[in-house]
Amino acid sequence: MTGILNLPGLRELDRKELEDEYHVKAEPAAISRLCPHCGELHRVQRHGIRQTLARYETALNVADTATIVDLYTKDGIQMAPDASAAVGAEGIKAAYEGTFKAISLKLKFTVDEVKVLSKTSALLRSHSAGTLKVNGTGQPAGPAAFKELFILNKQANGQWKFSHYSFSTAPVAK
Repeated sequence: MTGILNLPGLRELDRKELEDEYHVKAEPAAISRLCPHCGELHRVQRHGIRQTLARYETALNVADTATIVDLYTKDGIQMAPDASAAVGAEGIKAAYEGTFKAISLKLKFTVDEVKVLSKTSALLRSHSAGTLKVNGTGQPAGPAAFKELFILNKQANGQWKFSHYSFSTAPVAK
């Protein structure tokens, strides 16, 4: 039964008839698995994951430690080359504060692979290229390139956050 709306995709939950109008409360009869961005089946997860990486790129390029820390899970881990793992919000905050004190980055990330592992976990492989400037040296920024591997967990609010992140330098394209 479709109710007063006569729309098969909606299930009527409540209806109030007033003197000159109707108030109808309805919900979808079935939850769509189509991505609202591209209309493809099962791609909605990938868009959320890519959105998290885009927020990371923006925050990294302006040295926004608070936003970066918020992109990690509470017990997130960052593994940088030749450094101890930064664990938890305080460890990640300290790692990025140290990074931004030492260098300034202007990078563009490119997604190489997104693999949804389950309803709540995914793997993201990317590479980035741009410039790196050693702060306090007076030297201009030079070319930089990196390879990244992220593991993300989907939160109760639907947002994807980094649970683990590791990166290494990559050859600079000429």
